[in-house]
Amino acid sequence: MTESAITRRGSRREAIIAAAQRLSISCGYTGFTVEDLAAAVGVSRRTLFNHVTSKEEAVLGVLPVVTDEQAQTLRNGGPTGDLFEDLLETTLQCLRADEDDLEDWQRLHDVIERNPELILRVKAHVEELYELIVEHLSARDGVDPDRARLALTLVGGLVQRSVEECIADPSKGPLRPRIHTNLALAREILTARD
Repeated sequence: MTESAITRRGSRREAIIAAAQRLSISCGYTGFTVEDLAAAVGVSRRTLFNHVTSKEEAVLGVLPVVTDEQAQTLRNGGPTGDLFEDLLETTLQCLRADEDDLEDWQRLHDVIERNPELILRVKAHVEELYELIVEHLSARDGVDPDRARLALTLVGGLVQRSVEECIADPSKGPLRPRIHTNLALAREILTARD
């Protein structure tokens, strides 16, 4: 597949996800069919399923995943050799934090607000991802599951707070700088002496 074909494929998938989320917000998750989604994007049902495997994937398609390459890097002690920094950088990559566009996060937030039945699906995805990352981190020298879970909890809290801030006030900037601002604040709090 050529690079332009891959780009078109990715653009089509993004268009499908955006349309599915808009339909979920306006009609509710159960208020539209796959055929409605295909029509909204201007593709056939068959083409739609070349880009997503289900209606749920179309609606929640922007949820983060860890690639095999990222997992192997974490297992091997990379990318920097520092557990917290490695986990934070991998998380930022998974969240596509370098993209200036926060519309995906805002739409996903609005979808979940409008369709609370999807919270369980998102929660299950996050729990699976959490355990997978703990498994990869625990394969590193000197990292046991407790250490991996605590590092992941710290990164998760930092990311959650930063995403919430970006959604509440997009003028605060893209996700990566917001996370680094909050990380600096967290370090200041943790090193403060009374």
